[in-house]
Amino acid sequence: MTVYMLNTTESKEMDGANERIAEAVGLLNHFWLTTLSDASLKEKARLKYVSHMWDNNRPYWYLWYNDCSGVHKMELHKAQTAEGYDWLAEFAVKYYPSETESAFNGLSTLEKLCRKSEMFHTLPTDGECDCPCHGQSHTGQDNRFPDLSKSTGTPSFKYSEIIPADFFCVGNMLTAFNSHKGSLVRLKSQTNWRITLTEDFALADDNGDILAVLKKGEVDKDYPCYAISYSLYHRFVKTWALVHNYKCQQESLWKTDGLTFNSDGYSVTPKPSSEIQKIIVQSELKFKQEEYLAPLPDEDISLVVKCA
Repeated sequence: MTVYMLNTTESKEMDGANERIAEAVGLLNHFWLTTLSDASLKEKARLKYVSHMWDNNRPYWYLWYNDCSGVHKMELHKAQTAEGYDWLAEFAVKYYPSETESAFNGLSTLEKLCRKSEMFHTLPTDGECDCPCHGQSHTGQDNRFPDLSKSTGTPSFKYSEIIPADFFCVGNMLTAFNSHKGSLVRLKSQTNWRITLTEDFALADDNGDILAVLKKGEVDKDYPCYAISYSLYHRFVKTWALVHNYKCQQESLWKTDGLTFNSDGYSVTPKPSSEIQKIIVQSELKFKQEEYLAPLPDEDISLVVKCA
């Protein structure tokens, strides 16, 4: 029998990472619950439902808003310590558009097929738990989520390992939290995620039946990532400030040339593009104007142009 030993340093690092994840998840759940339980906050946020789940030891949140027909997803990828903060959490932001909204047309052919497939044939739980994360529902209601009776708009848990990780992605967001001074929230995205075919390509299913034929020069994906991700970022920052009672807010914006992508149907190659912009937006939220929030070094910010 082979015994694998974890050295003390590695064990402490893992424990520290788990503690930061627990702190971030705990405060975020408190934030969503506070928002949903306060009628005024809920209305200002236009938040309808929140679902907190775990997938392969990775926590995430689905967010349904009153004025969005699709569903946002925040995936917590990493939580760690950072100088000047209690913890720093990094998220991938995804958006699952409804088939009727314009954003759906910007998805790749594969993403559209995925969104229309049984992978998204999901309904609310049949359980009777009165979970406030689901929008202050009440036990005994015949239908707690009447607007989701045909579909929740989210992928089925059992297909989580099949759907590629980069499908439906619109950006990355981080939140750094200092309980005494304030928070720093940052979003990175591009105006569009655009993929152009460099060769003719026939997309077939497992039986070899042709699902779609893509032509050389055709734009297969043109997803408006920044518009979608900024919408979530703006809502989050606004509500986060209200819940924590921050008095001061300052937003900064950086822009530079972004990337476009070429694909032969099998692999994707990035290349610089002046038509697409890479955008970083950051909000400093503080209790007092004189408070100092430690900057978070980022090599991307050093390469982009700060806007007035």
